[in-house]
Amino acid sequence: MMKVFLVDDEIAIRENLRNSFPWEENGFQLVGEAPDGEMALPMIRDLNPDILLTDIRMPFMDGMQLCAEVKRMLPWVGVVILSGYDDFAYAQKAISLGVREYLLKPITAQELGGALTRVAERICEERRAQESVASLRRDMASGNQFLREKLLESLFTDEGDRFEDEQLMRQMRAMGVNLAAGCYVVIDIAFPLKDEARARARAALSQLAEASGGSVFTCGMAHGARALVLGDNERDAEERAYSFAASAAHLPQLENCEELMLSIGETVTDYFDIRRSMQSARHVRHAAAGVGAGRRIIGVGELEDSTTVLDSLELSPLYERLQYAPAEEIDGVLAEYAGLLGGGADGSDLAAGYLRVAAVIAARRIASDAGADPQGVLDEASVSEALHGAAASGLEAAKALLRAAIACRDRSGRGVGETPVGRARVFLSKRFADPNLMLQDVAGEVGMSQSHFSTVFAQETGITFTQYLTGLRMAKAKELLTATQMRSSEIAFAVGYNDAHYFSYLFKKQTGFTPSEYRKSNKNEPGANEN
Repeated sequence: MMKVFLVDDEIAIRENLRNSFPWEENGFQLVGEAPDGEMALPMIRDLNPDILLTDIRMPFMDGMQLCAEVKRMLPWVGVVILSGYDDFAYAQKAISLGVREYLLKPITAQELGGALTRVAERICEERRAQESVASLRRDMASGNQFLREKLLESLFTDEGDRFEDEQLMRQMRAMGVNLAAGCYVVIDIAFPLKDEARARARAALSQLAEASGGSVFTCGMAHGARALVLGDNERDAEERAYSFAASAAHLPQLENCEELMLSIGETVTDYFDIRRSMQSARHVRHAAAGVGAGRRIIGVGELEDSTTVLDSLELSPLYERLQYAPAEEIDGVLAEYAGLLGGGADGSDLAAGYLRVAAVIAARRIASDAGADPQGVLDEASVSEALHGAAASGLEAAKALLRAAIACRDRSGRGVGETPVGRARVFLSKRFADPNLMLQDVAGEVGMSQSHFSTVFAQETGITFTQYLTGLRMAKAKELLTATQMRSSEIAFAVGYNDAHYFSYLFKKQTGFTPSEYRKSNKNEPGANEN
């Protein structure tokens, strides 16, 4: 089923397309929507749709700018333009950006269905074409590509000669490649694919680099590949590096690769220091290898901060959610995980038992991260009760252990506000109801580029920024539906949504209930007023 993301600043149009078009019946899934390109971009990066359906004229970032950014980040995404303007200049620019379909408003369900189907068929054809190893190898060897990659490999050796490096830069310039830049970053990309699958992945990485417009170059290595990222300054190089890494992780040829490590080296300002960046990227890969199988993007800057994650214990999603959380979130997080496991938090089934074990492990790790001996922080009787006691008392004991561990963490000064992700969570807890809040606001608050912050946040919390923000808003909405008589439209505005219908759509998608259904099943007092 093809995933579609919708962008249009007119609420009525989004609502009409969302509710009147038979998405699933036609083989499509509407995974998200936004009122402008600036808000849409981080959501598209998170959701990785197959097709982007976007208006042209919108505030902040228009459709053409959005298409250009999406093509840079996720060049395999098919784009369908919706426009109320029959302007040939727009059509020309759309074609130059690789837009697949250009539809004039108003459109019928039949027209939309036909356009989406044609784009989906084209995407499938391209993916089938990429399965041809011969075709991919021809692409890799076309023009000077093969030679360029071989020259680049010589930059990624441990020993180099300054004269030879100068010669390499001149040779690359003669082939139309200018390696002069303000800053450089090397990305080490490790994946265990072999033969045909490895050739497809390397070719896809090369095509992704080509779409960068001369800011990224890749070459194959024995363990996978490496990329050289060029930037104007340190912040620009970091943004480009993390953006490329995130896009690479979403490549269809790598998306299902269970073991994928993208290690980002230090940023250097001198062309002759590229090897230093390469060596630091390789060091990150080796340091993180002890964790075992998994997919992650990690930079040299996070390596020291991630020592508690890179230990001998298996990563626990519950631990990731609670390691920076305040004690007040314990009940909500445990209830959420109980629902995901398919059992009640206070039940006696296998799911509830697993939850209590995970809570004990999380408490031990949080205490250990604080520099304390877990046995000295966690009461032995409570541990025994959590692991072996009756359902209800065992759960309460597990909660008590988590509270004790979090209190220990807070006393140690390693609490919620210490790390960038921790500071971001505090910031979000205060600002989540702002309808204009975007990823770049939070990234700026913690002093990171958008791509860097988005990557680190997702890996430390286990969910994307968009999912986390939506979760905060939905949790507050549940509270208001249960404890107040506010209309659902008023609640939508109170938790950060200008479109009440979109709020209702998201709420049902998240909970399985409409706001009115949720209120009826959870209300504390009769007479709640609902529209």
